[in-house]
Amino acid sequence: GGFVGVGGRSPAVERRARRVAPPSAPTTPGGSATFQTKPNPAGSLRNETRSRRAARPCALRSDEDYRRAVRASWRRLILWRARRSAAQDEQEQVVVEKVAVCGGGAFGTALATVLARKYGEAAVTVLVRDAEVARSISEDHVNPRVGWTLPGNVRGTTSPADALEGCDLIVWAIPVQASTSFVEKVKDHVPPRVPVVSVSKGLEVTSCRTMHEVLERALGEDQPLVALSGPSFAKEVMEGLPTNLVAASEDERHARFVQQVFASPTLRVNVTRDVMGVEIGGALKNVVAIAAGIVDGLGLGNNALSALVAQGTAEIRWLAVRMGAEASTITGIAGVGDIMLTSFVNLSRNRTVGVRLGKGESLDEILSSMTQVAEGVKT
Repeated sequence: GGFVGVGGRSPAVERRARRVAPPSAPTTPGGSATFQTKPNPAGSLRNETRSRRAARPCALRSDEDYRRAVRASWRRLILWRARRSAAQDEQEQVVVEKVAVCGGGAFGTALATVLARKYGEAAVTVLVRDAEVARSISEDHVNPRVGWTLPGNVRGTTSPADALEGCDLIVWAIPVQASTSFVEKVKDHVPPRVPVVSVSKGLEVTSCRTMHEVLERALGEDQPLVALSGPSFAKEVMEGLPTNLVAASEDERHARFVQQVFASPTLRVNVTRDVMGVEIGGALKNVVAIAAGIVDGLGLGNNALSALVAQGTAEIRWLAVRMGAEASTITGIAGVGDIMLTSFVNLSRNRTVGVRLGKGESLDEILSSMTQVAEGVKT
């Protein structure tokens, strides 16, 4: 049996008796035995508990037992995630009949392709400025800016009314620095209560506003706004390689809607309400990527490169938290995930700018030779 205290009392009762008894009070009948009762030192109860636990036979008697327990825990986690994914797949499918993609750059084109493949009967319209680009998308099914072949249900237009009116979803892929002027031109054609999904990453130079703030000022507080961000090269999204993004909205229902619209076997979308964290992470990672490219261009080595990216990540986290973001967002997919991809992989436009700067080219020379925007330069 277990330990029984003096007088048949349990250890817990005995400890309470010792704490309340006067210093010289006998604790056994007739005074045949007394405890030396001093004030209970801080932490002694905790130490007694640890001692009792140490005396118990351990369930994990060997390293092999421990490994089996870990494997069992992982199996339970995997099964739980599989059941959760299956439950999400069984949810009512979102019906999308018309999608407008504002911007014919690489990422806008990639997302237009993703949606066109998923919703084969839907009309996906890409709003561009150049009439020849619009013609090529509609007739040749090729975006000449990136050279990618597009599904047959993707077409191009230069008319905001043609693209936006009657749509179920708007994807905003206009460069940040051009967004304020562009949204003023098209806002009268934006249907109310239709979600606007921003995939543009950066801060407006003149005001330091995020894309959410830029769009909200132009479209009003009642317009559903969602930021979609994460580690994602347009080329890999276009090719159907596995990608994980984060949809952020102050109203979680809008983020859930976007999650269901974009989710596919190769595209996973997480949901959060931390819009500030997602947008700050997506904007400032471009600055870190340029600095990382400079380190590489100067030939300073991988040690310096890793230190710079780590310090940059810490500073982004510090700033984001003070702007109202959650630290976990910066250490997650939309923060560290995006920073790592953009800073270490040569497909990154911002990293490429940094590499060329490190090798001695001027910024004007670099920008004049690029066909896509490197948002980190202005940010």
